[in-house]
Amino acid sequence: MRMMMIAALIVTPIVTPTFSRADVLKCKIEGYSEDIFITTLPDTNSSDGQYARIGISRGIGNRGFVVADPMGATAFVELNADDTPIGLLTVQKNMRVIKSSHSIDPFGMVSAPSQNTGVCARSR
Repeated sequence: MRMMMIAALIVTPIVTPTFSRADVLKCKIEGYSEDIFITTLPDTNSSDGQYARIGISRGIGNRGFVVADPMGATAFVELNADDTPIGLLTVQKNMRVIKSSHSIDPFGMVSAPSQNTGVCARSR
């Protein structure tokens, strides 16, 4: 039994993620005159160290967190300054993107919902 465990450790490759380079997506979304950048860690130009950034410049913009869909899409939940979710960008495996947005009024009602589509490309 002990030999099997040692053998398993020897042949099992150790995969460690590398955090030396961020993933940056440059998205062209209908209805937006400027490109939207989605920058993941570590290249977010921020000191909080835990959020992706969504904005019109690489690494600068609203905070967001990443949710990996088991079917292969990736969702980025965009947060405003008081941590209220204000949008959702879903990037499909084929790099098509859907941007969903809304506003919440002082009474907690959702207003001005919108949805736009586009396409993203990896940027260096």
